[in-house]
Amino acid sequence: MRRQLFYDPNTLKQLTPREITVLTAAKKNQPLDDIAESLDIPQPIVIRHLSNIINKISESDNKLARQLLFSYNVNIRQRSHV
Repeated sequence: MRRQLFYDPNTLKQLTPREITVLTAAKKNQPLDDIAESLDIPQPIVIRHLSNIINKISESDNKLARQLLFSYNVNIRQRSHV
């Protein structure tokens, strides 16, 4: 069984509407293929959204970022801090 995902409401301010939809589905512990099917998008796009979410929130909500990484085993590219 997957862990329950919790997030700070301020986290949502950093995300696009589609990322919020994906995060809401992830919070319900839906598998990647179910999220993709319910949103009618390919699974790699769901993974990209999760990766974007993790990159955006890693500093402000590190706990949630780690929970998403653990729950969905998402490989992410770190944004360069220039």
